[in-house]
Amino acid sequence: MRRDGSSLSGVVVAVGLMALGTGCVAIEAGHEGVLVEQPFFFGHGGVDPVPTKTGRVVVAPTTKVVDVDIRPIQYSEHFDIISAENAPVSFDAFLIANVIEGKSPELISKYGPNWYANNAKEAFRTFVREEVQKYPLFQLTTDPTTRQKLQDAIAKEVQTKLIERQGIPIRLNRVVVGSILPPKGVVEQTTQTIIQEQRKITMVEFQKAEESREKAEKQRGIADRAYRESLGLTAPEFVDLRRIEVQKEIVQHSPSALTVIMGLERVGINMPPLASGQ
Repeated sequence: MRRDGSSLSGVVVAVGLMALGTGCVAIEAGHEGVLVEQPFFFGHGGVDPVPTKTGRVVVAPTTKVVDVDIRPIQYSEHFDIISAENAPVSFDAFLIANVIEGKSPELISKYGPNWYANNAKEAFRTFVREEVQKYPLFQLTTDPTTRQKLQDAIAKEVQTKLIERQGIPIRLNRVVVGSILPPKGVVEQTTQTIIQEQRKITMVEFQKAEESREKAEKQRGIADRAYRESLGLTAPEFVDLRRIEVQKEIVQHSPSALTVIMGLERVGINMPPLASGQ
């Protein structure tokens, strides 16, 4: 009887210890709790396929609760790589994704809590490098449509070759490629090249304008000569005629009455000094 009493007492003590060892875990909003069971006496442990939602849950001392944030999370990567024309560029790329609600146990069971670092990071970096290296430096740094093309192509690679092929229970929200910049020395060199090209364009346009003006002057001289010859005038007579025509135009376009004294070009005018006191 004493031995039976001892056995009973041992069971009671064990149950009491287990009861004292239970804990209460709080699951925050936007999170799921994944129960990883490790039985103390018998049975099989493992991941509970049903996640714990927001609130408090009582767990056994041998059960571990893995907290999984199911809200969109941004994973950032920095790149210093070479463009298609072997020019270095620097930029940041971001993968924004969230664990599918209710699928956190599957994620923890297959990939663990560090799923991005262990299963997605290097693949994402590879997709980004391969896409960026398809473009030359100037297009990467100046064409605003290039970044959108990169983002779309990388997102497609992540969705098809990473998420769907490996069966990772996450939802891709979007891929963002930050501003792509060359090193400082390359920027300065590019700026000087642009300045030189603009200066060259300006000089070419100036030369064209001068050539056009010279051509117009020659054409006008030819026209004047033909006009003089058709009138049978000598060069001085034609000059006088042109002077009269110019003066006529001045009179016609004058806003008020205007008197023109003709024939004073060779005579000159002596104006007496004004008397003091007048």
